[in-house]
Amino acid sequence: MGTLGADVSVATAISGSGQAAGYNIFDSSPNPIFRAFLYSSGSMTGIQSDSLFPSGTQAHGINGSGEVVGEGWLTSSSFHAFLYSGGRMVDLGGGYQATASAINDAGQIVGNGTTAGAFLYSNGKMVSLGVPSGANSSYANAVNSTGQIVGTIYFSGQPSHAGLYSSGTWSDLGAFPGASGTSATGINTAGKIVGTAVFPIKSYHPFRPGKHVGFIYRNGVLVDLNALIPSNSGFTITDAIGINDSGQILCTATNTSGNAHAVLLTPK
Repeated sequence: MGTLGADVSVATAISGSGQAAGYNIFDSSPNPIFRAFLYSSGSMTGIQSDSLFPSGTQAHGINGSGEVVGEGWLTSSSFHAFLYSGGRMVDLGGGYQATASAINDAGQIVGNGTTAGAFLYSNGKMVSLGVPSGANSSYANAVNSTGQIVGTIYFSGQPSHAGLYSSGTWSDLGAFPGASGTSATGINTAGKIVGTAVFPIKSYHPFRPGKHVGFIYRNGVLVDLNALIPSNSGFTITDAIGINDSGQILCTATNTSGNAHAVLLTPK
């Protein structure tokens, strides 16, 4: 896909029409510079707006119309959600620190900010998704074509839970047993949900991170994806990134040597 002269390029999202979005990283002292891009028809185009976001941009989502969303940095510490549409980037605001996570084909945008918390941006208006009963905050990760949103529900002094926001209400999908945090990361049109559970850090010195487990939500239960693949596959699913309308799940997995790979799970 290229780099537009950057040191590193990172693709973060792809649409149903085959367009992709992401950001390039330019090595600049003392901090790297990020610049969002749109990849379409075999060509990468930079969509950075220096006038709006002089400190850089990162793209996180794209829809079938080629509209891109992400975060734009006003300074080294302050950033806003943005929408790139029709060749123009728009600052959506969202507070001192805000980011847009995803956009569906209806143009509905979900994200998180310091003003509205988890939000839905639609028809020029940003609306807070609120907080479920008993929780102290929520986080939106993905939205499907019908406007259902998945993310994370946070509780004071307790592990986070995967959450679904539908018809104006949050539903607590629960936590993976033993995990310190559970988050829903993807949802398709049929409402099938995937996510990742993170377990406690084993040791800080020397640093040994806790394990990750990718899951799918089935019949009211969070199911370990490792239980649904052949035991001799040679891979351990650590993170579920997203799920498409064919039921294919994009994951991160480690092989027997402990090296991370991108893998695609396809239903039988």
